[in-house]
Amino acid sequence: MRRNYLESMKSDGLGEFLSACEALKNCKYVLAEGKITALLKSIADNKQLYSMFAVSLYGFDYSRTFSACVNNGTFVLPSDQKKAVALVFRILLDIDSGKIELRNFLEAYFYSPMINESYARFCLEIITPFQSYCRALFSQPLTMQGIPNPGAENTYSQVNDKFRIDLKTDALDCVATLIDIAENTLTGAIESAEYTACLNGLTRAINSGDYENIISAYLGVKYAVAYFFKSTKTVMDICKKLEYDVKHMAG
Repeated sequence: MRRNYLESMKSDGLGEFLSACEALKNCKYVLAEGKITALLKSIADNKQLYSMFAVSLYGFDYSRTFSACVNNGTFVLPSDQKKAVALVFRILLDIDSGKIELRNFLEAYFYSPMINESYARFCLEIITPFQSYCRALFSQPLTMQGIPNPGAENTYSQVNDKFRIDLKTDALDCVATLIDIAENTLTGAIESAEYTACLNGLTRAINSGDYENIISAYLGVKYAVAYFFKSTKTVMDICKKLEYDVKHMAG
């Protein structure tokens, strides 16, 4: 089961990601959030891209970097390409998860009377360099990206540990939120107990670090969420984020 699940991640190629960037740049504002989701999926489904972003996020201070980019109501990317890639990636994740409202972000830093003009500026000043920087970083060995002693096979295993810790923390937060929602909405004692048991099982699996059990427990939670909350967007969005965390913890 785990092998089949993980083999869905593509092992090479940059084309789908670049196409997703182009689709995001060429669409109108009203379609942007769906295009952002597609772009993030192209990263999640590509082992090499995922590893490249893991390198970019290694030691990255999101809050400090974001604050440094804001100046008198404008938003300017860092000159360091790796920091810029990490920053835009995190912003897109926050937009996709709902932590950042895209309209609010555009109006705060790329204001124009017409929202599509604001969005066009965002794409020109943020997405276009992000796409270019990602293309450049994708072709670089680890030593050129500031990661010492990458190993004979030039893999990303040395930098993935910190990213996995972040994924674990985020996954546990997602599970805790799902439990809170269940306790406040599921009225049947048996249904609530069964649902919570699935979530507690996933918590134990995540804490144990047994990735076979993590995948099995997550699939149980996924089906339980679909059964009890299939029409609740907030819950499904949390589950989508949890799936991203679990998929990459087990990779």
